[in-house]
Amino acid sequence: MASDDDAVARWLALKKERGCLPRTIHQYRWVARRATTVLRRSGRPADPRAWSAEDARWLRYRLHDDPWQLAVLADLARTSRNFVFHEVGLPRPRPPRRVRWLTEVQARAVLDVSRNDPLLRLVVLLGLGQGLRRIEWIRLRTEDLDLAGRRLLVRGKGRGTPKLAWMPMHPALPEALKGYLEWRERAVRRQLRRWPLELPPPELLLHRKGERLVPYGEGGPNGWMRILERRLERNGVEVKLSTHMFRRSGATLLERTLLESPAASRDGVYRSVQEFLRHQNLSTTMRYLETDPARQRRAMDLFGAALGDWGSTPAAPVGPGALGETSPRAPAARDQGTGRFVPAPALPGRQGRRRKLERREPPPRDGP
Repeated sequence: MASDDDAVARWLALKKERGCLPRTIHQYRWVARRATTVLRRSGRPADPRAWSAEDARWLRYRLHDDPWQLAVLADLARTSRNFVFHEVGLPRPRPPRRVRWLTEVQARAVLDVSRNDPLLRLVVLLGLGQGLRRIEWIRLRTEDLDLAGRRLLVRGKGRGTPKLAWMPMHPALPEALKGYLEWRERAVRRQLRRWPLELPPPELLLHRKGERLVPYGEGGPNGWMRILERRLERNGVEVKLSTHMFRRSGATLLERTLLESPAASRDGVYRSVQEFLRHQNLSTTMRYLETDPARQRRAMDLFGAALGDWGSTPAAPVGPGALGETSPRAPAARDQGTGRFVPAPALPGRQGRRRKLERREPPPRDGP
């Protein structure tokens, strides 16, 4: 038992040296402990160095061919100089999940079901109205709020020191912050009356764990999404929510609003969306935006009016074109009964596009 624990400990120490995040190392430890436990209970060797091909096939069966867990166990065995998973093989990775956006009806339903809940209302506005990531929700602190200047300090992603960026607030966010901060102040005063020497956490989003206030972890935003899904289902709206779905949908709504604004700058629309998402490259921002068929239809309508008549109605013979040359044929006309184009006859004096090349004799030369 001690040998397999030592092998797992050495493997995790190597991952820590290579710079893996503590959350990732915790997930690796959970996968390794789960595999060694089920192997030990079934009478099989739990030491990764002693795994056989039959043990690897049995793990594939017990883990339902989960590509990620089996890849972690294969790395554990490979670190222990056991290449049994190369012989057995690993399942192919599953196709990526389809990227989804909230429709306008779904977005309004999310706002309606979270209107009377201070925490959920704040969460929806931070995701849909501010475009924050999940880690940025968790890292947000009370001193990051500048209500007078209507801005907030976003602590971005990053393994070490997070990237800091000031961002203007959504117009509805100060009111939502006011309601949530009142609830938070009451909870903090209640805790200080009982434990006056214990300062509350600096994070903005807190919850009770036992009798104390603690900040939310990685599972907190996922719990908020499940609560919103249940409330939407009671209102007749079935949708699978995610924290990044709020971020993508907010960027798409901002793009649509800016494009429909008459005072919007054509070159500043997508730069504004890029600053909203805080992306370094504009190409990453474009992947967040949903394809809009109505926008494409409007673009084609404008394109249809760009050059005037495109030959869809009978017209007079075309004069000099854009390059100063005359047209060799009359324009095609559309039949009023069938709606199809009828080819027009060639203009008189033309022999068609194909010409016969005549052979010419070279001129005589003077002299010898």
